[in-house]
Amino acid sequence: MSIFDINFKNLEFNLKQCGSDWFASQCHGLICARLSVLGPNSLELCLSQIFEHSKKQSQEFNQSQEEIKGLFDATWAKLDARQSDFDLLLPVEESSIKEQTIALSQWCDGFLHGIVTGKNPKELKSLFSKEPISIIIKDMVELTRATVSSSDDGDEELGYLIEIREYLRTCTQLVYEELTDFR
Repeated sequence: MSIFDINFKNLEFNLKQCGSDWFASQCHGLICARLSVLGPNSLELCLSQIFEHSKKQSQEFNQSQEEIKGLFDATWAKLDARQSDFDLLLPVEESSIKEQTIALSQWCDGFLHGIVTGKNPKELKSLFSKEPISIIIKDMVELTRATVSSSDDGDEELGYLIEIREYLRTCTQLVYEELTDFR
């Protein structure tokens, strides 16, 4: 169950309909990275990236933009509160393991995109080269390549998926904490 008041499938649909190149989980990864690096002033940068190729005069664009703004605000509140109730925006647990794996991969892609695009002064690059952030970035790069065969819908695969999700959730909070002084 998502802690966000956003319907994952509706956001995914609206993003596609308005012409965005981004997926819902990928947007959340981007938001988490931007908040970690730049703090709450990064909303406009996130919106410009997510909606760069969108049809700006559509109902789906307006709906998606409002949902992204709400997601941004809720994510920042959860990360900044430094509590354990932060979570990733991913499809509901009833979705297939394949759908969840693809979304996790997209989430990592969005996070990495948010970390490496935009202004990266030398100080930030130095922080990225130190542990634990360097390890987290390497792990996320690997997770962007995650795949699942159609027969991988068993309990063991679900267990792995839950562990990876928890790892990414914790890593996101850790990166946010590690970059506190930089922000």
